Amino acid sequence: MRHLFFFFLLIPLLTFSQLDKAKWLKNKFKTADTILLISHSEFIMGSTNDVVDSNGRSVALPKLIINNKLNRAVVKEEKVISGKAVDSLIKILLRQDKDALIGQGGCFVPRQSIIVVKGSETSYIDLCFHCGSYETSKDLQEIPPFDSLRWTELENYFRQHGLTYELDKVD
Repeated sequence: MRHLFFFFLLIPLLTFSQLDKAKWLKNKFKTADTILLISHSEFIMGSTNDVVDSNGRSVALPKLIINNKLNRAVVKEEKVISGKAVDSLIKILLRQDKDALIGQGGCFVPRQSIIVVKGSETSYIDLCFHCGSYETSKDLQEIPPFDSLRWTELENYFRQHGLTYELDKVD
């Protein structure tokens, strides 16, 4: 009986916790000055790793965000979204998971990102559709792992907005 009481006490707490996260994320997107969908070239997040170019020289990969601003040098495609497009994106990000398994792969060569700008703060969700992994800015780290349906919905969302850079590339 004691376990049953604990169980019924735990369900509302978990439900309210999920609602708080949903409210927080929805507010982040709804109060943003600008929301961008971008496709971008390869870069390194917070790393000092270099790559070797075709001439054998060591070249540092650029970063996505420099001095809290989008590094436009890496942007290949860009779309500002607002209104119903933002509502659709929020719906995808907040949808309850439907898959039993949620996993992330290992290649992590992201080419698409969601950029959220408010004032002088730039936040991001950097997506690799090839391996199903993502990275976020510190303020968006509460976003849970995506199930396979959410990955499919996000990829379709980018395609519907005309951002297809390297989506069909086979690694």
